[in-house]
Amino acid sequence: MSKSTRRDFMLQSATGAAGLGLMLNGNWLDFPPSPLPKPAGPSDRVNLGFIGFGIRGNILLEAAKETGQANLVEVCDCYQGHLSRAKERTDGKIDTNFAQYKKLLNRKDIDAVVIATPDHRHLPIVLDALSAGKDVYVEKPMTHQIEDGPKIVEAARRYKRIVQAGSQWVSSDQHKKAREIIASGKLGKVTKVTAAYNRNSSTGAWNYPIPLDLQEGVNFNWPEWLGSAPKVPYSPERVFRYRKYWDYSGGISTDLFVHLITSIHFLMGAEMPRSVVACGGILFRRDGREVPDTLDALFDYGDFCVCMSSTFNSASAEGHGIQFLGTDRSLSLLPTTAMTEQAEYKREGYDYSIDSWPKAMQEEFMNQGDHRQESDGTGSKPAPENIAFDAKPDPTVLHLANFFDAVRTRQPTYESAEVGHHAAAAGHMVNLSYRSGKKMLWDATKGAAREA
Repeated sequence: MSKSTRRDFMLQSATGAAGLGLMLNGNWLDFPPSPLPKPAGPSDRVNLGFIGFGIRGNILLEAAKETGQANLVEVCDCYQGHLSRAKERTDGKIDTNFAQYKKLLNRKDIDAVVIATPDHRHLPIVLDALSAGKDVYVEKPMTHQIEDGPKIVEAARRYKRIVQAGSQWVSSDQHKKAREIIASGKLGKVTKVTAAYNRNSSTGAWNYPIPLDLQEGVNFNWPEWLGSAPKVPYSPERVFRYRKYWDYSGGISTDLFVHLITSIHFLMGAEMPRSVVACGGILFRRDGREVPDTLDALFDYGDFCVCMSSTFNSASAEGHGIQFLGTDRSLSLLPTTAMTEQAEYKREGYDYSIDSWPKAMQEEFMNQGDHRQESDGTGSKPAPENIAFDAKPDPTVLHLANFFDAVRTRQPTYESAEVGHHAAAAGHMVNLSYRSGKKMLWDATKGAAREA
């Protein structure tokens, strides 16, 4: 993205960014993008398979191509149309596999797999992939239920395989810079984090178009897609709009909140909240969905707290982003394009609070200690310090490049199975609180959540 385009984008986003403190009247500093590694030779590339080729799988294949670090070997999906698109994306070179992912895993020439199926299929496919000796990149959320996480963590250790969860923002240059700033202590003590991710379109609320040619038993395999989920009659709505249903997804919390949670854990060096309480509901999109269209959650991390929110019904004010509130400065992120630091402007409101006193007493008080200086404040309000980040390489490309490097070097990824488990578990705690109406506590010794 060019400098002018980036600034135009930010100006267009000013209304939404205002709620995050993204003031646009300061000087913009450009942060140079991280270079991708040089393209690897064919024999040095990771031989890659894809299981699930819907919206995200399609994006991941293109990102894998951009890294120049992978040979694209085979793609498996339950819908033939997705396989046709994979052929188009690779000039007909990739092998295709209709609804038989274990056949893909049996190939000795595949080193690693990208799993981008609906959430409810993650656990069995990840475990099968690990036992087959494959390294795994699994889209976020890594799990469909909290108890799935330890199973994946244990399997990754037992089979000595690399697992990377696919919440790609942590690989962005913006997040690396933000983590450096927070760790330096420049913000002072961060006591509160606010985060939001709002949308206002039907497709943003997961009402995705359904392919015109879809026919169960002809070009789609419903039993394979359903897996071990509760048996219900074939429903194209459930397939292509699966995030609306508890059987296959955790809705807002595991689709959008997990992005925000992963970022907060990465930037703050946190692992899990001590407790979570949530509220929300289906307030507008009464279209048969089971998950809420509006959701708010409070997380207690002990020495800082997080307020997180999302709605699918309005996006004209605060868009999406994260704000870290420190005692000396705040840091606001609009993932993953821009970042703003704002020094605190501190002034005691003595004029307001002592105006009911007699004048002589007011003067006596103001002359004591530093009261007059405190009342004058710290001078003029400091200008915000803004940093703009290039949109290329996309964080998804950088995240996959990190995964491929880990596959070759056997070094840990940015977002290991443990990290993916904790981010998803915090999201699951939101849903447990929302559905039960109870505050949820995290038991670190058992690695489980329970009602307060």
